[in-house]
Amino acid sequence: MNKTVYLLIDCSGSMYGARADAVNTAMQKIVYEGIPEIKKLKSETLDIYFKVLGFSSDHRNDVFEILPKTALEDFNQWDNIDPETFCGGTPTGAAIKAVIDDLVGGNRGEFNVNDAAPAIILISDGMPNGDNPTYEEVMECAVKGGPKEVKAFRKALRIALGMSVDDAGRESLKKFGDVSDKMKKAGIESYYDCSEEYIGKFVEILKSATVKASVT
Repeated sequence: MNKTVYLLIDCSGSMYGARADAVNTAMQKIVYEGIPEIKKLKSETLDIYFKVLGFSSDHRNDVFEILPKTALEDFNQWDNIDPETFCGGTPTGAAIKAVIDDLVGGNRGEFNVNDAAPAIILISDGMPNGDNPTYEEVMECAVKGGPKEVKAFRKALRIALGMSVDDAGRESLKKFGDVSDKMKKAGIESYYDCSEEYIGKFVEILKSATVKASVT
């Protein structure tokens, strides 16, 4: 049985600086501390993969690959995201659509209902913008769209981490998150409030969420 953990990293201009540093620090922690934990905890019948995508409106494509789909056993290094990558707007809708497309037909092939539920972890510091598609459009499609899209999105464990967001951004990100009661009992929340002022807390939250989302 396969499980893919997607990490969607907001690479907009407002993430430049301390927030970008926090993301890189957290990803280093995942690789060098979280991955060994996952290897110890995972079932022998489960094959886990990771894929990391960045999103920003100032790149040739709104969504770009930071780490291609990589097996757990091969995820042993993190090359920090270049600070200059963080620029432009926040096309969160395009990032979520890219994951749904991947689940229902992209690099993984036809959506397999027998696969373990994928996990999608979204990291952002503000309100989504961009219109190709808009955040609202892709969320509506994920819930009411074609059968494959709905299955893929509803089955997924979805976690949002808001970095120093305002009230509007927080409420928007909360709409993305969704975890089952079983997962809540395992200590997984659908939304976490974080701040670049408390890098240690953000790092631990992202590491913990990634470990739990991978093996639950």
